[in-house]
Amino acid sequence: MFPAASPEPGTATHRSIDVPALVVVLIYAALQIALAISHDPWLDEAQAWLWATAPITNPMDFFIIPGEGHPPLWHWLLRALSSVLDFSQVRYITLLIAIFNAFLLSRLLRGELLLLFLMLGSFAVLQFWAYHFRPYGLVFTCIISALLLERSGRSIAGTWALAVACALHFFAGILLAFWLVWQWHKGTSLLKLLPPALFALLFGIFAVLSSLGNTTAGPMSADFTGTIFYNLGWIGMTEPLRGPITAAVTIAALVFGLRRQPLMLTILLVLLTAFSIGTALIYGKYPWHSAFQTMLCFLAFMLVGINTERRWILILLLTPQFFYGVAAANYRLANPAWAGDDLYALIAADAGQGFDPQTDLFAWPELVAPAVSAVHNIKLRSGNNGSLLGSIDWRIFDKTSVTPELLDHTAPYWLICAVCDDLLPQLQATGHSMTLLGTHFNVDNGEFKAYRVE
Repeated sequence: MFPAASPEPGTATHRSIDVPALVVVLIYAALQIALAISHDPWLDEAQAWLWATAPITNPMDFFIIPGEGHPPLWHWLLRALSSVLDFSQVRYITLLIAIFNAFLLSRLLRGELLLLFLMLGSFAVLQFWAYHFRPYGLVFTCIISALLLERSGRSIAGTWALAVACALHFFAGILLAFWLVWQWHKGTSLLKLLPPALFALLFGIFAVLSSLGNTTAGPMSADFTGTIFYNLGWIGMTEPLRGPITAAVTIAALVFGLRRQPLMLTILLVLLTAFSIGTALIYGKYPWHSAFQTMLCFLAFMLVGINTERRWILILLLTPQFFYGVAAANYRLANPAWAGDDLYALIAADAGQGFDPQTDLFAWPELVAPAVSAVHNIKLRSGNNGSLLGSIDWRIFDKTSVTPELLDHTAPYWLICAVCDDLLPQLQATGHSMTLLGTHFNVDNGEFKAYRVE
């Protein structure tokens, strides 16, 4: 057994270096550095930064980020960091967090080299929960810290760690919910659990209020039942592996592993099912948030204890995610940020002196704007509604609309677009001609093109 709640017998004072685990961590760190250097900032990374660095006109926006659907702690951290760092500097902080998490995880999983190897190589821990400039790395720090604190007998401190995770991301609520039931089950005082639980609830309310008015939220697929099974079969990573068969195998494995812990098994299955239904309703078949399901299972097995059966079940859950993670890393390294054109630099050079992106540069759809805006510290015009970007206001977002200002603007002006074939015929119909200046492929957001419009 490897219970998270107590050190293994005979290892409490053991201080020798676990060389194989250290080698795995160093390989992970080297890969993270390579991925971070080649990484091309994308929409979600830039969006949070732009919101966090924008002036606050309504004091409540500090607590309830309009239209975002996120609790505010990540934005608070970014606002503080923006006083000393710019976007090109601050985004490497998550690289340091990822490497720190790897060392923490090696300490948590001492003696479990294969599990350490698979966890660090899994898609989430290798990508979005690592060097990507998102709050997930800090959520992972909270998870590992909670388990280490639990192992040292500091259950309330561990509860606070997971409460902080809830302040970073709404979905961390499923982790805290399982944790609270476990603490109650083992006899932890409910009065002591109440303050961190209320803290997390407050930030959960902030997140729900923040989501109001978001035009991108809502049912995304007519096949709602199929989408639920897609989400429950998350370990398959991509279709056709994600579906009812994979979901059944996953649930059967969890039932087998936790059959002697009926309460915790029931809570785990309820949370996984609720998460799958909720994400199917809001996001549809959106694969990336399923990392929280993996983390929930990891948390559950660590708390209950890793025996031979559960070790092999975790290996089963992690192996497909490991191979997908390695394949994704290889793909990203083969498509580094510098492989494509610097579209803004090409536009600025083509426009010459006197170029003002706030009046003469359009982004269509708006989804292409945040990364350009954050990287170059500029604002540009929305080709959807004519507003000045910055960050996207999801409450008025319509990616298919075309503002008359884009069609009627005095030429020459410049355009960065994605899915450009949907827009260019409309420009041609109003008598404009376009000159392609360059193209850039972003692994996370697709191909962008830059045009001079005359």
